[in-house]
Amino acid sequence: MPFKSVSTILKKNQSKEFIVIKTVLAAVVALSLVACSGPSRTPQEQAISYALIEDVTLRKLQEECTDVSTSAKQSAWRGQRSWWKRNGGLVKAADYGLSYNVVTLTDDRLETGARYAMGLTFDIVHAAEENVKALLAGDDKEKACMNVMSEYRDGDRDLQQESEHYPVLVKLQQEREAQGDDHYLKISRLEKQKGEQYSRSAYTVERLVKRQGCVKPKVRTLKANGPNEVLEATCADDSFMLIRCEWRNCKIQK
Repeated sequence: MPFKSVSTILKKNQSKEFIVIKTVLAAVVALSLVACSGPSRTPQEQAISYALIEDVTLRKLQEECTDVSTSAKQSAWRGQRSWWKRNGGLVKAADYGLSYNVVTLTDDRLETGARYAMGLTFDIVHAAEENVKALLAGDDKEKACMNVMSEYRDGDRDLQQESEHYPVLVKLQQEREAQGDDHYLKISRLEKQKGEQYSRSAYTVERLVKRQGCVKPKVRTLKANGPNEVLEATCADDSFMLIRCEWRNCKIQK
């Protein structure tokens, strides 16, 4: 058996130890990320996410179903219109809650609050996309569209169906009505002080343009007015895309 120096053995042991430490740290980080999502959020954040996910899901479903057939398009339009008439106030309340959290979470540290809102918005859009995939899975996309849109039209997917989140959304709606649009004005004042606008949809837009082949995009906010946002993405080859977002549903303008 060849002789191994003490230093060689120590190095080997240190190397093994390092691998073990790296593995443990990776597990801790993974657990931390899980802990920071979904269930660990406050009841208000969960209610906000729930309402906004439902709204984005419906908007993306309408977009998908519009291209399927004339019947699916009409059903999508009726479903979205009926659902919004009953639930639009609660969606606006959830949007108010998200905007209000941006300011109150960090007071005048707007950038930190904006990053938080971007992350939450990214999660909302991702969850909505997964919902759409599941709802429209199968061979008969037209039938799937007709079925799910009739549920939205008839109230089977109304926000009040979720007994845990509904009271929170109602309370937010009352707060929004009492405060009006003052929270938007406060955000605007902070943005003016910082000399920079923040879009909640920035992370979502970055992923969207990457899917279209835009390499290393730099996303810039042109307009951030509540749920309506306009952003510009410049790609590595100096080409650019203009993206418009309405209620977190973003589309590249052609």
